[in-house]
Amino acid sequence: MRRTNRIAFLPALLCAAAFTVAGAPQPPEVRNFDFADPVAMKNSWVCGGKQFGVPLTDFYIVNCPSARNGKALAVSAKKSSGLLVTQVPESVWRKFPVLRWRWRVIKKVSFTGKEPDDQAAAVYFGDGTMLRKFMVGYRWEHASPMGDESQLAYVGGTLVRRICMRNAEALTGKWYLEERNVVEDFRRAFGRLPQGNCGLTIGGNSQYSGSETLVQIDFIEFCSVGEKAGKPPVQDKKTSERKNDK
Repeated sequence: MRRTNRIAFLPALLCAAAFTVAGAPQPPEVRNFDFADPVAMKNSWVCGGKQFGVPLTDFYIVNCPSARNGKALAVSAKKSSGLLVTQVPESVWRKFPVLRWRWRVIKKVSFTGKEPDDQAAAVYFGDGTMLRKFMVGYRWEHASPMGDESQLAYVGGTLVRRICMRNAEALTGKWYLEERNVVEDFRRAFGRLPQGNCGLTIGGNSQYSGSETLVQIDFIEFCSVGEKAGKPPVQDKKTSERKNDK
């Protein structure tokens, strides 16, 4: 069994509801999140998305030789729902509007019939207040075609432009590198640029399908337009890593 670091994240009131709060201290200008430091994660991320009667999705750090820094964030949803949220300063997303991340699915959403609103993992970016939030969501779905988009409205005043990045056709255990101009996607979705400090959110939910899903995220980073990605680590040569990350 692979050793893991479980983190006692602070609860996020209303999912870190207001990304820009008058008089609040400015978040650090971090543009690279590689999940290698549990202490840094505990200090900069908060847990939210609690729904009545639904267990919280589990987020923890796992040793992973094929990750960039040897560790990855595991998103484990067992008939559950949950979010991790951090702030992205305006100075970061204006200089570095391209969102890049590397992830892989270990256990996929499983269901029969019409596809529920479950995702093995999703990465969201957006702005808002305690009463109204606007998000672009890049989601690992199931039956939706890759590239499929739609506008969703959730209870609590949250509007989401969902984009299906991966689906059930993706290979289990294979790392995928994604890249999107998140500021342009936001402008295209809502007709304006983001405002002020924004939220970066990681989610995983499987309560509607009753699934047990698991995704690992190697890193998330904000990049300048045209900035080349570093050479990623090689894919796993053995399947033991995929079997033991539970």
